[in-house]
Amino acid sequence: MSWLLIIFCLAVAVSPLLWMKSSPRQQQITKFRNVARELGINTNLYKRPEARESETRLQCMYYWLPWCDRKKVQPWILHRFSNRGWQSEFQNWRWVDNKATASWSTIIDDTLNTLPSGVTAIIVNSAGVGLIWDERGDLSVVHQICESVIQLREKGEEIYL
Repeated sequence: MSWLLIIFCLAVAVSPLLWMKSSPRQQQITKFRNVARELGINTNLYKRPEARESETRLQCMYYWLPWCDRKKVQPWILHRFSNRGWQSEFQNWRWVDNKATASWSTIIDDTLNTLPSGVTAIIVNSAGVGLIWDERGDLSVVHQICESVIQLREKGEEIYL
């Protein structure tokens, strides 16, 4: 009987430690963010792409790069998160806040054709350029997202000279 009591006490003492262990999904997300950081991409929580100014809840993951030099940029968001915003020339994508200038059209079209399905927005603002991603897939998707963000920033640097 005393052995059962000892085993029960040990189980009660050890069980909280098992709750602290990361799940496989949490480990995968951490790996995604570490790989992105190694490639020079910043990751931050971000509000929904089509959220109103009064909505401040951070619930999306934003993979982004800052501009090389501070630039005066007209911010825009292209998303497929909801029906909020207005129709764009890109199928199933909608503009929020502002529309990008025509000089962005080619790079946006090229980027949209190569993005994984988990990317729900492209965001350009005064801080930089980035993508909202649901963090599903494998490491090749992280590399693909990083390449897309780099290409978008290069085009933005060219546009906003």
